[in-house]
Amino acid sequence: MLSYKIAIFKVFKEKVKLFRMSEVIRLYQNFKPTNYILTLEPNKESLTFTGTVIINGLLSKNQKELLLHAKELNVTSVLVNKISCQFKLIEDNDLLCINLPKLVNTEISVEIEFNGNITKPMHGLYPCYGRDNELTLATQFESHHAREVFPCIDEPEAKAIFSLSLTTDKGDIVLANTEPKNTAVKSNKILTVFEDTPKMSTYLLAFVIGDLKKMESKTKNGTLVRAWATPDQADNVDFALKVAVHSLEFFTDYFKIDYPLSKCDVVALPDFAAGAMENWGLLTFRETCMLVDPNNTSLDAKQFVAMTVAHEVAHQWFGNLVTMEWWDDLWLNEGFASWIEYMCVDNMFPDWHMWTQFTSLEQQSALRLDVLKNTHPIEATINNPEEINAVFDNISYSKGACVIHMLHEYLGKDDFREGLVHYLKKHSYGSAVTSDLWQALHEVSHKQVSSFMSTWTAQPGYPIVRLSVKHDLLHISQKRFLTKGVSDSQKSKWSIPLLSSHLKETTLNKHFVDIKMPSELDDFKINQGQSGFYITKYWPEQYKRLGRLIDDGKMGETDRVGLLSDMLAMSRNGYLPVMELISMLEHYKDESSAVVWDIIAMCIGDIRHVMGNKVQEAIKPFIRELTAKQVDRLGWDEIADESYFDKMLRPTVLGMAAVADRQSVVDKATALFTKANDIEDIPSDLRSLILSTVAKHGGKKEFDKMLIWLNELSAPENMVVLAHSMTNFRNNTEIKRALNLIRSENVRLQDSRYWIVYSMANPSARIQTWHWVKSNWKWLKDTTGNDVGFTTLPIQVARAFSNRSFLEPYKAFFKKVYEPSLDRSIKQGLETIKMQATWHERDEKELRNWLLKNYS
Repeated sequence: MLSYKIAIFKVFKEKVKLFRMSEVIRLYQNFKPTNYILTLEPNKESLTFTGTVIINGLLSKNQKELLLHAKELNVTSVLVNKISCQFKLIEDNDLLCINLPKLVNTEISVEIEFNGNITKPMHGLYPCYGRDNELTLATQFESHHAREVFPCIDEPEAKAIFSLSLTTDKGDIVLANTEPKNTAVKSNKILTVFEDTPKMSTYLLAFVIGDLKKMESKTKNGTLVRAWATPDQADNVDFALKVAVHSLEFFTDYFKIDYPLSKCDVVALPDFAAGAMENWGLLTFRETCMLVDPNNTSLDAKQFVAMTVAHEVAHQWFGNLVTMEWWDDLWLNEGFASWIEYMCVDNMFPDWHMWTQFTSLEQQSALRLDVLKNTHPIEATINNPEEINAVFDNISYSKGACVIHMLHEYLGKDDFREGLVHYLKKHSYGSAVTSDLWQALHEVSHKQVSSFMSTWTAQPGYPIVRLSVKHDLLHISQKRFLTKGVSDSQKSKWSIPLLSSHLKETTLNKHFVDIKMPSELDDFKINQGQSGFYITKYWPEQYKRLGRLIDDGKMGETDRVGLLSDMLAMSRNGYLPVMELISMLEHYKDESSAVVWDIIAMCIGDIRHVMGNKVQEAIKPFIRELTAKQVDRLGWDEIADESYFDKMLRPTVLGMAAVADRQSVVDKATALFTKANDIEDIPSDLRSLILSTVAKHGGKKEFDKMLIWLNELSAPENMVVLAHSMTNFRNNTEIKRALNLIRSENVRLQDSRYWIVYSMANPSARIQTWHWVKSNWKWLKDTTGNDVGFTTLPIQVARAFSNRSFLEPYKAFFKKVYEPSLDRSIKQGLETIKMQATWHERDEKELRNWLLKNYS
């Protein structure tokens, strides 16, 4: 007979072959853990840990080996039902293969001893360093990083109960999903044994160890809520605490299900790769996503904190209580939370008009990515763990939120809510797939939810609805919205809610239809309220009518956003000349809504970015005239009793005027910067526009001053402001200095992506930044390769270029560093370069000549 090592090697080879095929092996099919008894002892000095895990579970019959997930762990001992077993790690596929005893029942207990390293990349168990270099240890297990800390079945449907014990240094705060059950002194250490968790996925297990301070409160139901930060930031957690309390109360009421834990901790970590993480009962955040200094945080940043906290609290039900079965349905978690965060924040801050902002914040980011042929359906197919990070994108989050919003409007708020409650109660402490949600909503509403929604979630992209006049008939057609010249081989078709008070027809289910022309066209518009996830193209005369409607102040705020954003999308992709977009912008000179101005700024920004230097110069007088009324109305100083939206609008229009070199704005920004001894001497809402304006016109002296502020390590929000500003210099010396900072101690690893993306957006810096990215790719891969943001780097690079000559260098480099997780982003990047180059070639000359003729 073969020796054990040779025999097991054959098994390993077959497993490796299977794992490298197109479909992933799901370990949960063969072993179903019921509970984990996990004991860990981290060592802060050596940055290592040791541990033991006992996994009790049910084994499928006739299994000769047990496969568990384990990555970069040193396993020293394995017992199955107290019998010592041989084992081997398969590093390529994150597997621990255990040779089972011959006489083994379906109920087994596996005890494993292991040790590992606490590593700098911000996943698994990793170190966070505060401003005085104090060390905090934290975990980040989503999507599949629990295996880096203990052997397990690291799949979302593999739900189990976790009994966690941690041995830590005396004096450290120790937090986990649940409250401590008891503690004991162990030599010079403290052993903390936590209460058992609810039945949950491995990616939701979490703990934090370090020097932390807190504020606390309680919900009206008595749930303890605590907000934690490092001691230097502890005074800035109050706002997040209040939002967390409100969110817990709101969702408890909305879902009609009590929050299932006795406490909820929210923790701001100095180092965090993503924005935030919904670990059950222990929500962790990047500091910029949680901390609010009441005297020093911009309104924009404060709103972002509120939305992020509400998002993570929503996951305590939608994601944690009921979890997607596999990463194909990530959108069930993220799309829903990205939608309902608006409902929660709108309830707490009604003057913020969150649903108006939804159109510009969520729809636009989703529409811009989903126009690409190399997008993916909301219900993505994940064939390999390396592909998981690639679906943490604007399709799963923002498009998911948009189709949920469309469904909410289609079903009505009452049936929608009752359907969600039914879904959550039916699948509590279990897993679900998309069809389970549709079924629950159907059972309550009695509407054909699946047939309506599957057209939006099971196929990629979205439609353009085109309207034209044929004699006395209105011709309405749909087709997948792709860049002109790119074909839709699938001949896609959607169930489209037309959303028009002028039409008897409510839904377009065919490729086209001819209907009676509406009798009144002066205010005729489809997709009223902009809840439909599609683009609308009218005939020329109707655009003129809609322009007059804006002039007369008779078009709603959300519809003004939708009209302009649709025209921008069509101009970018070849369906509408850019001059049509410019002509419509002229109707917005009296606009006073901050949300609409966000879309105006997007239009101008895209045109300047893609059309190049000559248009950037020629369009400045146009921008100065477009912004003049609002700049003069708002000025630089806050006006008594001004609205929330006027406060939000001021930095937008002043920033646009500064880009257009309105001299009074540039001079004022320079004066405020010169006068400031500290970055916090500059008003928080105006800080970014002032510093970026100074950088654009400045040199060594201004860079040196900003560098001093960077070294002073002030509020986390200021780190982002300085990243944006210090990458906005136009001379080569300061561009190089900014790039050199990325790998220095001045810039946290979590912030490196800001510096790269902002520098790529600087037309004077894009070539140098591209060379920097190529030269530092190995460092980026080694330090951030498992972060969600890493997979988007190819398309971030591509967005900086609108010339075809860049296609070959781009393809050559990414061919050299190719890996599966980058595949979609690389293809999206190639599409983006081609689309931008085509737009430039098509419209640049005519636009430049028109601007010179009319605005010189």
